[in-house]
Amino acid sequence: MINRVEADIRGLELNERVSVANWFVFGLTILFLAYFAYATPIIVLGVWRYKKRGFGDEPGEDWDPPNVSVLVPVKNEEKVVGRLLETLVRLDYPKENLEVIVVEDESKDRTLEICRGFSEKYSWIKVFHRDSSLGKGDALNYAFHQSKGEIIATFDADDVPEPQAVTKALRYFNNPETGAVHGYHRVLNLRESLISRLAAYENFVYRLSNDGKYALRLFVTFSGSNTFFRRTALEKVGLWDPRSLVEDAELSVRFARAHIATRLAPVECWQEMPAKVGSLFRQRIRWSGGNILTGVKHRNAWRSMSWAKTLDMEMLMMSPILAVFTFAAWVILGLGVIRVGLPLGTLLPLLSVMVVLNMVYVGSLLAAVFSSARTDVVSHLGLVLATYPYATLVSLANLAALFLILRKGARLWLKTEKTGYVDAQLTDHGSLTGTV
Repeated sequence: MINRVEADIRGLELNERVSVANWFVFGLTILFLAYFAYATPIIVLGVWRYKKRGFGDEPGEDWDPPNVSVLVPVKNEEKVVGRLLETLVRLDYPKENLEVIVVEDESKDRTLEICRGFSEKYSWIKVFHRDSSLGKGDALNYAFHQSKGEIIATFDADDVPEPQAVTKALRYFNNPETGAVHGYHRVLNLRESLISRLAAYENFVYRLSNDGKYALRLFVTFSGSNTFFRRTALEKVGLWDPRSLVEDAELSVRFARAHIATRLAPVECWQEMPAKVGSLFRQRIRWSGGNILTGVKHRNAWRSMSWAKTLDMEMLMMSPILAVFTFAAWVILGLGVIRVGLPLGTLLPLLSVMVVLNMVYVGSLLAAVFSSARTDVVSHLGLVLATYPYATLVSLANLAALFLILRKGARLWLKTEKTGYVDAQLTDHGSLTGTV
């Protein structure tokens, strides 16, 4: 009798676990179905706009050159900061209307020495050393208070902006309602490693998505660099949040909440992508953790933004959680295929949604990449397929970010190391060109 009771109890517990698992799978299916309905129009529209006219809005006319201040926060960047400053020297913009404000934050290498070398040679490059580092957002705020420009530009130490970057961006400020303009990044180290190549593909999809979002008037976040601001707009929203891990994304939310118009411009800037698994992992932990904290901070954004833009913002900020769920879904489906866990029949709706989602993703990426790739199409196809193990790595970084947020909160900080690598064909031709 006792054995039968124990067996009945175990059977009830098993049925309860199966029921919970079924509901979890059902919830994942509904979640991904909703995401499919939300994301597909954005990416398809982004691809269509890219194939039709490339990235960015139509600019206005040139206007009298205003004073422009370029803010450059740096810390331990001896491998790349000289390259950036040399590029800023070559900007095609009147130097009497230009100043570069470098804030060097407690570097342990030759960063300060290199920066001071440029400031001694060019009077419009000003270097400020700080004995204690309080993060990028705080360094940007410090640089802003040292600046005088009507337009504020930001670049990271590993950036290489095109010579016409400032001139192109300023055309969009002809409209007095425009408060910020941001360009896009190409990749300096495309061929350094498989990781850097896959990161470039991810960056490309992100640009496509942003273009689609602009057309639909949804939320678009600033990049951490190659961004230009009207000084009065920055003052209106209160500058950068020094406590944020993703000061650029957090600032984007406050611009949106203040209804300050922003523009996406075809201003090119080359930048280094993570080339090692460890570098990518650290970068994504910071990004994921910072985005989630930003989403939580601005959970009441619906009070000052449209419901559609608020939902889109929260979808972006909480996307690391969605990535973890996606990873979990593939694990559950994989186990079902080998007859472990839930039967495949129960998983069929989830499998169908996941397959359709991935068909749209791969199809959109192939359409965009093949339209710009002039040679070596087969290698592009192989790299598109390689984005799946890459996505798994990013999902694991997202999962790690969730644990670290619960443990450390906003104190989480992981700096991405730069190597200074530049693809051979970029230097051989004396210019920076590329297809991704």
